[in-house]
Amino acid sequence: MTKRKKYRKVRGGCLTCKERKVRCGLEKPECENCTRLDRPCAYAEAPVRPSAMQEVELMHHYTAYTCLSMSENPVLRSLWREIVPKHAFRHPFLLQGLFACAALHKVHGDHDMEPAALARLIHAADFYQQNSLKTYIDLLSDVTEENCHALFAFSQIIAGLSFARLSSNIHEHTGGPIASIDSFLSLSELMKGTLNVAIEGIEWLREGDLRSMLGDAPSIPSQQELAGSSTPCARAMKTLSHQIAGQIQDDEASRARVEVLQSTLRLVYGLFLEPPESKERLNNIGGFLVFADLDFIRLLKEWDHAALVILAYYGAALHRLRHIWYYGDVGAKIVKAVKDIDMQAYFTHLSWPQQQVGI
Repeated sequence: MTKRKKYRKVRGGCLTCKERKVRCGLEKPECENCTRLDRPCAYAEAPVRPSAMQEVELMHHYTAYTCLSMSENPVLRSLWREIVPKHAFRHPFLLQGLFACAALHKVHGDHDMEPAALARLIHAADFYQQNSLKTYIDLLSDVTEENCHALFAFSQIIAGLSFARLSSNIHEHTGGPIASIDSFLSLSELMKGTLNVAIEGIEWLREGDLRSMLGDAPSIPSQQELAGSSTPCARAMKTLSHQIAGQIQDDEASRARVEVLQSTLRLVYGLFLEPPESKERLNNIGGFLVFADLDFIRLLKEWDHAALVILAYYGAALHRLRHIWYYGDVGAKIVKAVKDIDMQAYFTHLSWPQQQVGI
């Protein structure tokens, strides 16, 4: 069988050539491929960059308001206000990330905004996030001493932006609980970039001016610690743990599954032990997708029911950060999405997370 000739992708090709997966010649107003085959030819409209004046307004909003909302820790607030902008002025992708963050912050903060102004801000957030994300992803494979601080700061920003979009009604889909959970899981690959930057540039980051942003992975309570607690949270999670333990079979795959589920359940339990004044609370709860075992993420993507129930408990933990604008009601949405999935065997285990988010 003759193999189809490979083609080298080009940016900005016409929509027809993209659909046919052939190389576009980029001729205007119609490319040669479409002209020769008598096919309709059209190019996607290039997104319009927001005005310079709007960028000035967004930068002012960021330095006056948004930077103060990025963390509950005064030291980190100072970094977001004074140090991160310095790196942004040297790395345009980070500067565009700040613009996107400021735009979404304004959207979240003003519920009486005129429709036209709202549309401009949403367009700005979309434009800057998409542009900056392309550069960020390209640079993840080339972390250097010169760019690691900008990459690390941007990794925090893109996580916040992604949560903010989930918590708001911007570009909201109507795919039901499965789509809601898929949207949340799509953050896992994005947030793993944070871990990649930290690993590749750890020595440079430790010696740099953003070193205070570095945090340790949360500790995982032992099974004995969970068993010895009598709080309502612990009692609910112990009951779930017992049911999961009863599912173990003789094969290695079954034992590995139960081990991952039990370990992740204890990781989530540890998030509820974080006192409100803890400096690591925001990092540990918000960074769950960074710290979670990849096998647990795989189980979620396979719609493992026990894993989904554990995700609902995480949603209850995330709900404790709902006062932070970019988290909002994401935790409650996670719990509701899991509740709406038909899982009769785990129905009673969802009572406690639902109570915590008011469902």
